[in-house]
Amino acid sequence: MNKPFNYSEVPFDFDKCAAEDCTKASTCLRHIALQHTPDSVAFVRMINPGHLKNMKGACKYYRPDTKIRYATGFMHTVEALPLGVADTFRNRMIAYLGRKNYYRKHRGETRLTPSEQKHIVNLAKELGVVLDEYFDGYIDAFNWKV
Repeated sequence: MNKPFNYSEVPFDFDKCAAEDCTKASTCLRHIALQHTPDSVAFVRMINPGHLKNMKGACKYYRPDTKIRYATGFMHTVEALPLGVADTFRNRMIAYLGRKNYYRKHRGETRLTPSEQKHIVNLAKELGVVLDEYFDGYIDAFNWKV
């Protein structure tokens, strides 16, 4: 892997993989994370190698090492909402994300996945808000979620 890799970004509970004979090992985040695990880390969460040997077909644990574009915050969208639909937008987004996640993602404290971005844009357009940019910023990062 020629891409830069920062082990400090690897979530503590992210399972790693030691399958050396896997054809996708060089592009699998699980394998790459294991290769970059510092010697100072005493315990590592791993996928059972015996389980992997008995698996048939494509690996269901494979996580590609391609980065995806996350959005950070959607204040632009909220500020562009007409007063008459602002409550509707907020209530529907809270129903979709949950109250705590709505406010954290709204302020940019946590990232918005591509599917969440699409949901926000579609809802804003449905409520009559068409913008050139709906989000406050973007971050390209690995997708650690299973």
